[in-house]
Amino acid sequence: MKLKTPKDFAIKARMMGKKSISYSQINTYTNCPHQWRLERIEGHKRFEPNMFLVFGTAFHETLQFYLDVMYKQSIVEADKIDLCKLLKDNMSKDYSERVEERKGAHFSCKEEMGEFYMDGVAIIEYFKKHRSKYFSKKHTELVGIEMPIFHEVEYNEKLMFMGFMDLVMKEGNTIKIIDIKTSYMGWKDKKKKKEGNQLRLYKQFFSKQYDVDIKNIEIEYFIVKRKIWEGGDFVIPRVQIYKPAAGTPSLRKSDKILKEFVSNAFNENGSYNKEGEFPAYKDNCTYCPFKKEHDLCPPKQRILK
Repeated sequence: MKLKTPKDFAIKARMMGKKSISYSQINTYTNCPHQWRLERIEGHKRFEPNMFLVFGTAFHETLQFYLDVMYKQSIVEADKIDLCKLLKDNMSKDYSERVEERKGAHFSCKEEMGEFYMDGVAIIEYFKKHRSKYFSKKHTELVGIEMPIFHEVEYNEKLMFMGFMDLVMKEGNTIKIIDIKTSYMGWKDKKKKKEGNQLRLYKQFFSKQYDVDIKNIEIEYFIVKRKIWEGGDFVIPRVQIYKPAAGTPSLRKSDKILKEFVSNAFNENGSYNKEGEFPAYKDNCTYCPFKKEHDLCPPKQRILK
């Protein structure tokens, strides 16, 4: 069975008598255990698509296609691609699919889509001018795009950790796992402190699944900015590279988060632990889909993390 989507992972895990978990689950649990409980144990789904998701998906696909041609064929062939048209087509395709899932209900407008598209054009123009700064063919090869991770979790043999890595590169003896992120104006220090666990877990599971020395694996966020400050004396880059700490102490912290999640949220047989402790953290209510549903998450029961 070829694993192409999270649903494929879930089906494969069930065939093995196990359950699949992803980083997004771990992240939700870390931010607010009660939200995770509402979504996973009680089955309250609250997903609303938006243009940030549409643009992010479309830009991923556009950049990945360019790099696939660049490394498998040549830079010349990659540069022939009309990336702006490809981005527009990818945005249109993703938006249409999401509207279809909503039975025809639209969630954006022509003006908003146009603004996101023009932001993407600006990013593409910058990237093409400075591509060699970020991606070179010298002593470098593309190992995979959307390369899957599907590996047993050490703390519970009934759970399988799943995920897709945006880009996996090889530079000499070093493997580099790259995660593409789209951002409004880049990541500030506060945002950087919150990120890193995803790639640190990918690093650990990649090492186990593909039998690569963990010391030879690097991780990196490739962040593209939709907006930049205009009018300055210097050209502000549309791309930001962030390499989170990934040494032994940092890996242990990420592993500890995984262990806590698995130990509290699941029973030994892989079923959900309905008797676990799932406090509601009011620190992270801003973007929570349940913040106004007081019957599911009473404000008086929300605590500081």
